[in-house]
Parts: sequence; structure tokens; C-alpha cells
Amino acid sequence: MSVDVEQKMLEMMQAKKIFRKKYKRANQLFNDLVKSQKLRLEGISREKEDDLVPDKINVKKSIQSLNEIRKILFETDRLILNSMKDYFSTDNYLFQHSFGVCYIGTIVLNRFNELFSQYIDNMLTAKFKENLEHYRQDEMAPFFYYPPEAVRTISMGYLAHDIGKLMIPDSILNKKSELSRQEFIEMQKHVGEYGTSFLKMNGIYDVYVENIIKYHHAAIYLNEKKTYPVYRSPSDLPPYVKICKLADIYSAMTLKRSYSEAVNPAKVVNTIFRKYSGRDPILQLILYSFVKELGTCPEGSILTLKNGQSVYVINSQGPEIIIFTDQAGNTIEKADKIINLSSPSSKSQNLVIDGQHLPKTPVEMFDRLPGYLKKFHSE
Repeated sequence: MSVDVEQKMLEMMQAKKIFRKKYKRANQLFNDLVKSQKLRLEGISREKEDDLVPDKINVKKSIQSLNEIRKILFETDRLILNSMKDYFSTDNYLFQHSFGVCYIGTIVLNRFNELFSQYIDNMLTAKFKENLEHYRQDEMAPFFYYPPEAVRTISMGYLAHDIGKLMIPDSILNKKSELSRQEFIEMQKHVGEYGTSFLKMNGIYDVYVENIIKYHHAAIYLNEKKTYPVYRSPSDLPPYVKICKLADIYSAMTLKRSYSEAVNPAKVVNTIFRKYSGRDPILQLILYSFVKELGTCPEGSILTLKNGQSVYVINSQGPEIIIFTDQAGNTIEKADKIINLSSPSSKSQNLVIDGQHLPKTPVEMFDRLPGYLKKFHSE
């Protein structure tokens, strides 16, 4: 490998080694919450037999745990987060999915907040520019759609969005074939009956968290298919819930599920944008925030150049890539260099992503990855 690739991968491996301990801690905190919740559910099922009312989970302690998990998330390089995904097993799916939705949802929400603030500032300045003789932009406090304390609560709601699935039988959650009508009705309960039961039995009364849990599968545009439950109108659904829905779709599709393999992140971004684009201004701003944060080529994506070479994305900005096959598809074990595809030199060499070439899934390409990339993903 060239010095820049070797140095980059060395740094990433060292950072991942440190993060793995934090990730294990986050996983343990999450699993402790899940276990306490299951014990609570088992207690409720025994109430009629022994007349004992089980204690609620310790809400304060749970919130502290959720905050610790969030802190771990946002101190970590995005490529490392993506490299932690298990593309070959669903054993730890609920944690990985909840972890992913929290991270993606929160960074998109923050970008949405930032862009909305800029648009409001620009609109007000343009509207009243003739009367703003004493106006100084640096003195104007930004207007945020959601204040910081709301963002923190929403972020924790993202982490707990699927908590109602603890009440769904494993035979349904892990079913490899299509759900029957009755099974699908049972699955739908994780957002309504079961999700709200979780909040009530633990004394959690927060409209942000409740809306996230109840409506993250609701329609976000008029006449959207295969959605539930019915909200009064897609246009009335709060933006933070719509963001959760997109984050939920992205996270689920980029992980291995019981009934399907992981999909290439670049393909998922493209699929989401095409489906939801052009609906209404707020949803368009959400989508714009989504693409700006994740990029059209998310870290960890495996793409194909027009010359036939396969590349690994290490930074969505640019994007910056490592070429790991020749034009015939043979693995190149020693990388030449890290390439920024937006640079003049890349363009002069016609190093361009082939938009017509379907992105490969991580599983499809794993055997063709060079040793250092395999090691980065598997360790």
C-alpha cells in the first residue's frame, strides 16, 4: 500500500480498536434496558396470578444509559460506525438498527435545523431589508425548528423507536418468508398498542418520544402505500417523525435482516430520494438534509467506476475512494492511493462512478476485498 492508504488504514484500525470497547459498552447498556423491559412484561403477565405489581424500570437510569449510548455514537468516525455493521448475521439486529436510526436521524435532524434556520433568516432579511438600517447579521440569534433540548429528547426517541418489538414473538420478527395477514397485523402493534404500552407502564410522558414510537411507519406523503397507523394527515406529521422514518428505512435496508441481505448504502440513498422527492417543501428539505449528511456515496459503499474498477468509499465528501480491483475485476491487494473523485486530476483521468452500474452489496463483494479491508470490517 502507498503511504497515504497505509497510514489511513492504520489510523482507522487503531480508532476502531478503541471504539470497539465503547461499542461493547453501548451494546451492554442497551441490552440491560431490553432485559429490564422484558422482566417488566413478564411481571405484568403474572399479575393476575400472584397479585404482585412489578416495579417500573428506573426511568432516570434509563435516560442516563440512552444519553451515554448517544455520546458514544457521536464521538465516532462514520466509516468506523459503518464498519461495525454485521452483514452476515441478525443476532444483534435490534441494537444495531436502533443505534443506526439514532445516529442517522439525529445528524439529519441537526442539518434540517441548520438549513431551516438559514432559510428563515434569509427570508426575513429579504422581506424587511428596507427597514433594517441597524441590522447586523452576527447579532441575530438563529431560529431553530427544534431547540437543543428538544433535539436531545428526539434523539433518545430515535434510539427507542422500535422498543415495542420486544412484545412481538420471535417467530414473527425472525421469519424468513413473507408475513401472513395475521402476522402483519401483529407486527403493526409494535408502533401502537405495544409501543404506547411501553411508555405508559414506565411512566414516560413525552410527546416527541410518543410520536416517534407510534408514527415512524406512517405515511409521509398523501396516498403513500404500505404505511401504518393512519395519522390525521401526512402534511401534519412532525418533521422529526418523517426523519425517523427515512432513518429507519436506511438503517434496515443496509443491515442483514431475517428475510433479506444488506443493500449497498449508495443504492439505498438513491432509492429513498427517488421515492420521496418532489412531494412537499418540508419533505424536500428533509430529503436534502438526508443526502447532504449521508452523501450519495456513503462511507463503506462499494461502487464501480466507468472503467470497470471497483472502489471502496472512505469519505462521502468528494467522495474519497480506494480502488481495489483492476478493470477485469481482479483484486488489487496493495492500494495505490486515496483518490478524491471531485479533484481535477481524477476528472482528467476520467475516474467517474458508473451511475448505470448497480452497486454491489457488502456480502457480494466481501470475498473480493483486499486483505486490509476485510480485516477492517471483520475485526
